[in-house]
Amino acid sequence: MLALALSPAVVPSVRSQETLESAVKATYLYKFAPFIDWPAVSTPGTPLALCVIGADPFGAVLDRVVTGQTVAGRPIVVRRLAKAAADSPCQIAFIGGSRAQSVKEALAALHTAPVLTVTDGATTPGMVDFVPSGGRVRFQVDDQAAADSGLRISSKLLSLATSVRPRTPAP
Repeated sequence: MLALALSPAVVPSVRSQETLESAVKATYLYKFAPFIDWPAVSTPGTPLALCVIGADPFGAVLDRVVTGQTVAGRPIVVRRLAKAAADSPCQIAFIGGSRAQSVKEALAALHTAPVLTVTDGATTPGMVDFVPSGGRVRFQVDDQAAADSGLRISSKLLSLATSVRPRTPAP
C-alpha cells in the first residue's frame, strides 16, 4: 500500500530527470558546432542543419533550445530523418537508430560524409558519444572517425571529453 502511495511522487521526479537530461543533450548538440571545422565552407547565412536520424529522444526540447541560435552567423535548423545517407543534408547528426536503420547502419552510411555523428551510449559509437558519468551527461570523442570524414575537432572540445580516441598521424 505504501508503494502505491509513493509511486505518483516518484514518476514526476523520473520524468523531470529525463527531461533535464534530454535538454542537456540537445544543448550539447548545437554547442558542439563552433568547435568543429568542416571541409567545405558554406555560404554565409546558410542554415547549419542539425539532424535527428531514427528515434527522436528530444521531441520539442531540441526545437526549443535551438530557436534563435546561430553558429558563425548561420541559423540552426532541425531536420528529422528516418534514415541516413551519404548525401544527407546535415552538418551534425544525432543517430537514434530505428527499425528502418540501426545506429551501425546509419554510421556506415555517413562514414566518409562531412557530418559530425553523435550517439547516445551506443555499442557502435559515433564521433561523439554521450555517456553517463556520476549523474551527469558527459561525452567521449573518436577524433580518428572525425578525421576520416574530413572534420577537425577543436582541442578545446577534446579537452572536455571523458576520453578521446586520437587521430592517427598522417604518414
